[in-house]
Amino acid sequence: MSDTGVLELTAAKKQLKTIISDCYYEGGFKITRPVYSDSLSPTIFLIHVGGGFVDGDTYRMNLILSEEAELTVTTQSSTKVYRTPNQPVRQVTEITLKKGSLLEFFPDPLIAYEGSRFIQETTVYKEDDSVLFYSDIITPGWARDGRFFRYDWIRSKLKVYQNNRLILFDHLFLEQDGDAMGLLKMDGYSHIGSLFLLHPNIGKDFIDRLLEFLNDGWHELRFGISLLPIKGCIVRILGRSTGEIEKMIHAAHSFARKELLNKEPVVWRKY
Repeated sequence: MSDTGVLELTAAKKQLKTIISDCYYEGGFKITRPVYSDSLSPTIFLIHVGGGFVDGDTYRMNLILSEEAELTVTTQSSTKVYRTPNQPVRQVTEITLKKGSLLEFFPDPLIAYEGSRFIQETTVYKEDDSVLFYSDIITPGWARDGRFFRYDWIRSKLKVYQNNRLILFDHLFLEQDGDAMGLLKMDGYSHIGSLFLLHPNIGKDFIDRLLEFLNDGWHELRFGISLLPIKGCIVRILGRSTGEIEKMIHAAHSFARKELLNKEPVVWRKY
């Protein structure tokens, strides 16, 4: 069966500036022209042409960053997954980060509607000193009776290999079985966000500073920060509002950019 949408993109550093050196897309996938908010590294916006994912859709994306290339990736709007009575929707992403490269991947939230099933598989192959900032937000769509959290299930896998050795395997599986927000599942919360920060300078000191920075002003959220066996950490967030989780992820991302990259916060221009 052919894919619903395919995107292949390569970013390379030319002198001091990162350029999109190669790009191919077809079907339900497109991208905007690169936007240079800091004059040296581009931002691209992914576009799902169909307006949403439907039964049996398959999307494949391959991103390659050459040595010292820097790229920021986001989406034009939220990704909507509608009812999938026969086959789940599948989104497969492969990312290659060469030495010294930097990828900031911050898609808008995934909204899963009643009766939907979704599989997301992201595999990252990174070399020494490459940097990955990656976020993921899952939110429930509304059902016809006005309630939410009625999708069937969502499976999200993130695998990261460094120098061909598996260093991170995160598997998040959410299944609606009558009490999906209950204790030991979502503990009364309906939305979940994840932020992965992989950088050579991340250690316990950085996590302590990030935790202190995030500790105040987030009364509607529950979150935790875990130090990875490698140089990196995960911020996991539970909430009842997409906007609140987005604000926390933006705050943590901005903190990491300042502390680790000596860069200003990213300002997304979405209309």
